[in-house]
Amino acid sequence: MYVKINRNVCDHQLAICERCLGRFLDYPLGYERQCFEELRDDGSDLLTIELHTGDRDLLLVLDANQRHLLAGEGWAKFMNFAVPTHRQKTEKPS
Repeated sequence: MYVKINRNVCDHQLAICERCLGRFLDYPLGYERQCFEELRDDGSDLLTIELHTGDRDLLLVLDANQRHLLAGEGWAKFMNFAVPTHRQKTEKPS
């Protein structure tokens, strides 16, 4: 599965963002996706996430165990930069 996420279109704080993405990682087809710009079945057992946050673009390719780990621990813990706790909402591009 392939997912494109733009965290900049949501004004929720990081804790809510991590919980939201964690729920998606546990239940990919049964969860509301507020900041998802694209979701498609690419035929892979791996989950590919393109994540835009602030001025950074990240690519995560996760197997089932990694998805479970990120769902429980929160994705920001595994980044090599300080993820801002709060986002300032910007308009979604048309």
